[in-house]
Amino acid sequence: MFQHLLRLYSFHYASIASFVGTLLADTVPLPREKNGWWSGGGVYLMDDGLICRTNHTSNTYREVAREFSFMALIRLLHRKPDGEIVFREPTGGDVPSYTILSHTWGKEEVSFQDMEAGTARSKAGWRKIEFCAKQATADGLQYFWIDTCCIDKKNAVELSAAINSMFRWYQKAVRCYVYLSDVSIHGEGQDGQSSSTWEAAFRKSRWFTRGWTLQELIAPAQVDFFSSGGNRLGNKLSLEQMVYDITGINRNALSGDPLPTFTIPERMSWAERRQTTIEEDEIYSLLGIFNVSLPLIYGEGRENASRRLREEIDKVNKGANFERFSIGLNLSTLPHHVQFVARSKELTEMHRMLHGHSTRSIVILHGLGGIGKTQLSLAYAMRHEEKFSAIFWLNANDEGSLKLSFRAIAQQILKYHPSTSLLASIDLDDLDQVGHAVKAWLDLQKNT
Repeated sequence: MFQHLLRLYSFHYASIASFVGTLLADTVPLPREKNGWWSGGGVYLMDDGLICRTNHTSNTYREVAREFSFMALIRLLHRKPDGEIVFREPTGGDVPSYTILSHTWGKEEVSFQDMEAGTARSKAGWRKIEFCAKQATADGLQYFWIDTCCIDKKNAVELSAAINSMFRWYQKAVRCYVYLSDVSIHGEGQDGQSSSTWEAAFRKSRWFTRGWTLQELIAPAQVDFFSSGGNRLGNKLSLEQMVYDITGINRNALSGDPLPTFTIPERMSWAERRQTTIEEDEIYSLLGIFNVSLPLIYGEGRENASRRLREEIDKVNKGANFERFSIGLNLSTLPHHVQFVARSKELTEMHRMLHGHSTRSIVILHGLGGIGKTQLSLAYAMRHEEKFSAIFWLNANDEGSLKLSFRAIAQQILKYHPSTSLLASIDLDDLDQVGHAVKAWLDLQKNT
């Protein structure tokens, strides 16, 4: 799709970053073509390692640009049998299992250009790459990712897309290795601490003060902490009390509860004492925490970046606009009996109780099993379908059925509105996560 747009507007790849920024502010409807690029959708891989995915449910350039900004392909590293560490270049296929490094940047970090030129081994940062390769092999993983060298930071398009994708990359990693260059144990160096004192250094580690490491702590399910000598100190679970004492981050967030279950002020508070080298990064490092995307505008200043972030957060948390949001009622999976005839009196009373209220209304149909409560509900839904933006069916026969119903609702919403922020990044196979996310979405102010 973007190939089409690039051809249409004669843009070069170097211009895509500003182009995406323009599209994010654009609500012009996309053209509908019978036999062209739009009607069929598809996946397009471009030379700079970015992928665009189109589908018939996106309605505006803004929605497509938002999707584009998240779809950077991850460039992984792996160690060949002869010991050489090389890139696995991004492709359009499935991403293999990988581990990911979290660290604080130091002097002489290895860049993408260093890897390409074959000069990486001469840099002090090569030690981290060797550590990651060795530890990944020990954990049975072939591939790993390090931010210093796996992103071509001279490519503005790739950098912008990578930053907007970063939270998900950490979230999808099998493991996250936190390399603490300022924490050592006895025997690792002249200034190494003994096993009884490394905890003091751990509590003072610079890693806990940096802006980017917030999402790197929260997003992955498995986070392992290592000393500067590569010794495992513990993980996010075993060190949970200490991590909580240092960061003040809610334990439920540390253990993987969906972020929308925490208030915006609470999530903002997690970053209050953290710093970044570039002032705008204080804001850009929070994109994944709030599940929003922004075009990067370095030089705009922290205040402007913060304003744009809050605008995006407000859009997400205002919920669905009734006039724009609608989901069709699908009876194919419901226990609908066509010969059932509902009583007009009951339907009228249900409508009186449910319609015209700005707050939640609940109607409970009670009675013996088999007398038609379910069919009455379905009859009401069919009769008044046009009065509601969406109607969802929950099968509460047992816990398993209820969880599957929540997943069906998530799939239903994403089918019609794939950019729905609270649901777009969840793992649909994790039924507990799906249930939390759907309930959080239903709890949004204008969805109630």
